[in-house]
Amino acid sequence: MKRLLATVAAIMFLLGLSAPLAFADAINAQPVAQDAAADEAAAYKAWYDAYTAKDLPKEIELGKAFIEKFPSSKNADYVKKDIVRVRSLLLNQAVQAKNTPEIIRIGKEAMAADPESVDYPYFLASQLRSLDTNFQYATDTAQFTQTAMRMIEAGKKPTIVKDFNDKQVLAYFHDALASIDEHNKDTDKALEHYEHATMLDPTNARYFFNCGRLHQGRYATAAAEYQKLPEADRTAPEPKPEVKAALDKVNAEADGVINCWARFLGLPKNDYPADVKQKVQTALTDLYKYRNNNSDAGLQKLIDDNKASATPVKMTPPVEQKPPTAEQKPADPTTAKPGNGQPAAAAKSSAKKPRM
Repeated sequence: MKRLLATVAAIMFLLGLSAPLAFADAINAQPVAQDAAADEAAAYKAWYDAYTAKDLPKEIELGKAFIEKFPSSKNADYVKKDIVRVRSLLLNQAVQAKNTPEIIRIGKEAMAADPESVDYPYFLASQLRSLDTNFQYATDTAQFTQTAMRMIEAGKKPTIVKDFNDKQVLAYFHDALASIDEHNKDTDKALEHYEHATMLDPTNARYFFNCGRLHQGRYATAAAEYQKLPEADRTAPEPKPEVKAALDKVNAEADGVINCWARFLGLPKNDYPADVKQKVQTALTDLYKYRNNNSDAGLQKLIDDNKASATPVKMTPPVEQKPPTAEQKPADPTTAKPGNGQPAAAAKSSAKKPRM
């Protein structure tokens, strides 16, 4: 019994000691809580002062600092929404100023903050394509474009576009990537993108013009390489494998020009200048005759078929014959060009883009 009383007394003694200690802890905790509240209030006031002063750079900087330090604040949601608002304003200011590096910086920050939204990559891809005409920021343009395409292909639609046509927009983005690849001298990839663009938006003359233009350049190169081969090899009854391969390349590029430009000329809606269309017609006729025993019979029908069809109509591949003789050499690449490339740039600039 004495031992029990002693134990109880000891417990009561310890409780007696702990009570003042707990009270002391409560006393010490009050200033800390008050300091935290004061810090939050001061941080909020600093942000609010920038907000009322419309100092956008300072406002977004202080807003992000506030959220980082006080994520559970009752004001956190409001400040977060304001950060999005201010970021959009700053982005628009950068666009108006044509400040491409700042557009990219703000855009990447916005995409990191809201990775599920297609609005920012869509907007950035469109803006950079218009602003970065010398391809200085092509890597960023391609990144934004590819991100937007992946999200659109997954079913997402930009909220910033009223009448959104996913196929037209995807075709436009393929065209943008083709331009970058062409600038990087990767015509294989460029033509792949133009092929996608023509399938997605088969009534857009721009894509068929550029498709034919690239094939024409490759045809000129292939024809020149073929002509470098010894004439005896080129006219041999049984050509060597390398001769046949060289000729196959010439013919494949010629067919690419024919199919793209026959569609280009057949499209009812085509606002390219008349002189460009005429030069395309001349080059197309030369190549068609080269591929069809020096006859243009069937060419107008091919153009008319494309005019009547909602999708591209391609030339029936000619029956491959023996290698041409010296008198039947491939069409002169200098005459099979639309104005030696000069009208191409003018026509390109006059082509209308999908509504953004």
